[in-house]
Amino acid sequence: MGTQKDNRLLKILLGIAVLLLIALGTYAYKAHHKNEAITTQLEVEKTEIEKELDNISKEYRIEIEKGTALTGDLELAKERITRLKDSVSRLEPNVAILARLRRELVKIKDEREVLAARIYVLEVENQELVRVKDSTLQVLNEEIISSTEKTVQIDNLNENMARAATLLPTNFNAKGVIIRSSGKEIENDRARRVDDLKVCFTLPQNALATTGVQSFYLQVVNPDNNVLGLKKKQQFEDQELTYSKVVSFNYKGKELDICELVQANEDDIIKGTYRINLYNGGIRVSSSELVLR
Repeated sequence: MGTQKDNRLLKILLGIAVLLLIALGTYAYKAHHKNEAITTQLEVEKTEIEKELDNISKEYRIEIEKGTALTGDLELAKERITRLKDSVSRLEPNVAILARLRRELVKIKDEREVLAARIYVLEVENQELVRVKDSTLQVLNEEIISSTEKTVQIDNLNENMARAATLLPTNFNAKGVIIRSSGKEIENDRARRVDDLKVCFTLPQNALATTGVQSFYLQVVNPDNNVLGLKKKQQFEDQELTYSKVVSFNYKGKELDICELVQANEDDIIKGTYRINLYNGGIRVSSSELVLR
């Protein structure tokens, strides 16, 4: 009787052991396939990130080929994307790495939106300049023919000529520089190392523009909304301008490249976005931005 009980107990234990082995095998099988599914999903996400980076890089390449005032910024952004793409291709995907890549992708997309907005503004401004130029030439031709007959048209002609004679700077840009004891200037975008800000622009050839010694007012505003440089004020009719420096030049009707250093207190040079404006009298004729890290 005791032996039969022992055999029955062994059978029960053996059955339980078999059931446990089956359950364990089922769990291991499901866990294996779940891990494979997760790995596959991570690979898919990694591939999608690479595709998005490649698409943004292609967009930048198209804009760079157009050759705009933002070409330098676009090339820097494209280089950052290329470096990130190279690192992504070498990484084995996991949750932590993909989280970091997603954050970097968000930053790149935000930067793309900012650059796209700036490109749009430049395109609109260029279209307006072309329209004004074409309109001005047309008006000039028409007014010259009939100027002896219509006094009103003569007045309009003078107004259009004055507009065409306005000096509009191009290639307006700024950068941070380190000034060596020898006087040599080295470009740098780190706020803690920058000594001064250098602003450059080009005055195009304009046979209608006034020649001789002239002045523009340069204004540099740091991320804390403080004007750098002289911080002097100038009144123009109903507005007051706080400027960083007076830019004087001798314009002879030919293309003229101008660069000016804006000196600033060490405490005023901080990380962030700087706004740079150029005024002809009380009228702003050009503007740009500079980012220091």
